[in-house]
Amino acid sequence: MSTTGSHQVPASAREREVIEAFRAGGVLTRARIAETTGLGRSTVSAVLTRLTDEGVIAVVGHEEHDGRGRPTERLAVVPDDVRAIGIDLAHGAVRVVALNILGETLAQEERAHEDALGVGPRHRIVHELLAGLELPEHTPALRGIGLGVSGPVSFTRPERAPWRPLVADLTARHGVPVQVDNTTRFAAFAEHMAGAEDRRTTLHVRCYQGVGGAVVREGALDLGAAGMAGEVGHLPVEDPGMTCRCGRSGCLETVASTPAVLAALRIHGIVLRSASELPGALAAHPKTLRPVLDRVARSIARALVLATTLVDPDEVILTGDLFDTDDRLLDAVRPLVAEGTGERFPLVPLARGRLDAFAGAVGAALVVLSPRGRGAQG
Repeated sequence: MSTTGSHQVPASAREREVIEAFRAGGVLTRARIAETTGLGRSTVSAVLTRLTDEGVIAVVGHEEHDGRGRPTERLAVVPDDVRAIGIDLAHGAVRVVALNILGETLAQEERAHEDALGVGPRHRIVHELLAGLELPEHTPALRGIGLGVSGPVSFTRPERAPWRPLVADLTARHGVPVQVDNTTRFAAFAEHMAGAEDRRTTLHVRCYQGVGGAVVREGALDLGAAGMAGEVGHLPVEDPGMTCRCGRSGCLETVASTPAVLAALRIHGIVLRSASELPGALAAHPKTLRPVLDRVARSIARALVLATTLVDPDEVILTGDLFDTDDRLLDAVRPLVAEGTGERFPLVPLARGRLDAFAGAVGAALVVLSPRGRGAQG
């Protein structure tokens, strides 16, 4: 396994403080942990006992005391123990990651496939990729699995969901709970936790095959009453507008999703086979693409003005095929949002995503480690 990155892990408040002490200090004694965290020794002992039983903390040595009293244990995180697995059933690809207690990526795999691939073959890919991670056969520290799926997730009638068979298989094979949620929400959680400041609110807007959105407040996903909070992609931005797959018309998704952008380009005589050809098209046809980008920028800005007024976030993270290409679209959106926001409301910083295509899978694993970020229980 190779370490490919690190992400902040929001465990329970006391466990998190202990883990942060190990992140900063490496090898520690119980007394040093209590001193660093300010927690009582009994609290530290209870947290360490639980983590030791799970196999993620181990005794790595002792400190002698001139022959008086018992030697003091020196403790450290076991870096190769898998604590959480994240799976992202993205459009056109499946991605899986394994994280340790520190949120470090121990292993990751992905496989592209045709968008029209059926549910059964995609589930087989998940099992094949997990086998390819070469995880230990016995993973006592594994807390659970996060499964990210495209589109809204039903929290009220999960028994009808197409991901139920996969959840049953994963539970049977690994013997741990499976948390299910929209992959956009998982990606938002990962983006939020990749920031330097925990106590903030992040609004994440993701423009790929669809347009999704999510809100994360101080390390906790904001799900809403029915799990639909933050669905920026279905804010109305055009009237009249095209019919959206949600049944309404003029939604942001009908303008800013990758299929909508490719369709608009075809109207202007530019035929692209996939989003991977967008950078070349932008470089070769800047004047032709300008009206398309202007329309997308206006629509995104209109949605962001509405969303930021309601959510009042500290930051807006924007990801998508056009945002990932360069800063052209982001630079077009910023002044439009500033104009629409006006002087009464604060102008929220807009930024491109901090993470790569594995953000959804990483977020799915990080949510497993957090008692505050919970999707539907499989």
